[in-house]
Amino acid sequence: MTQVAAIAWTFRRECRNEVENLLLRYPPPDSLQITDDDGNVVGRMLATAVFLRDNLVVRVMEFEGPLPELLRQKSMESTHAEIDRALQQYLEKPADLSTPEGFRTFFADSAMRCLYFRKPAQDPTGAIAR
Repeated sequence: MTQVAAIAWTFRRECRNEVENLLLRYPPPDSLQITDDDGNVVGRMLATAVFLRDNLVVRVMEFEGPLPELLRQKSMESTHAEIDRALQQYLEKPADLSTPEGFRTFFADSAMRCLYFRKPAQDPTGAIAR
C-alpha cells in the first residue's frame, strides 16, 4: 500500500541561500528498495519532493512498506550524510543529523500529520477509472 510521510523544519532566515543550495545538491537515494535489518526487501521508495518557502522546508516522501524501516534506511544513507551534516548548522532548532538516532529523532520531531493522500483509481490497464 502506498503511503506518504512529510517533515517540516525551519532554518535561520539569513541562511536561505546556503540552505537552498544544499537542498538542491541532494543526490538520488542509494537504493529505491527499503530493507529491514536483515537485508530483506520490505518496501520501496516511490518519490520524494522538497518544498521551500521563506525559512520553511517541507520534505514529502511517497513509499510502500513500513515507515520505521524507511527512516532506518534514510538515516544510514551515505549519499545524504554530508548534506545532512552541513544543514544542521542552519536549523533554528538544533538537531544532530550526523547519527541514525539523531536523524530519527529529528524526523519524529519534524513529522507532519497526513490528513489525506488520494490518487485517482486505475483499472488494470492503467487507465484512470471514471
